[in-house]
Amino acid sequence: MPGGDVEMKSFLSLVLALLCVIASASAHQRPRARHPASAPHKTEIVVPWKTVAAGGVAAGTVIAAYKVSDGIEDGIKTVAKEKPEVFADTLSVLTWPIRWTAFILFLLSGCWIWKKWLEHKITTPKGSKPWKSF
Repeated sequence: MPGGDVEMKSFLSLVLALLCVIASASAHQRPRARHPASAPHKTEIVVPWKTVAAGGVAAGTVIAAYKVSDGIEDGIKTVAKEKPEVFADTLSVLTWPIRWTAFILFLLSGCWIWKKWLEHKITTPKGSKPWKSF
């Protein structure tokens, strides 16, 4: 997939450019003189090693995820062509975390709405119109 490689290279170039901007911005916020006796306008750009390490880790993570996703995509395409009945089971297993996450978020939001409704019901004086705050 040549188009994907070009997109990945441009994405990584963008990430590295962003890291350079962040490092130069932090250097301008905290200028440090080279020597105590040197003129105050002479500063050196100090890029913390943690910033460089974080950029390397981020780039490595993106590349690894890209390669793994290519392998998964090729495997799923092969299974879909050769054994469609197994593909349905594979797709079900792959979407399981997404379905459960959506279900849990839906359940939690329902509980939160119910809790807010009960709090409003308890704090609303009798005889007043409910939800008058709107």
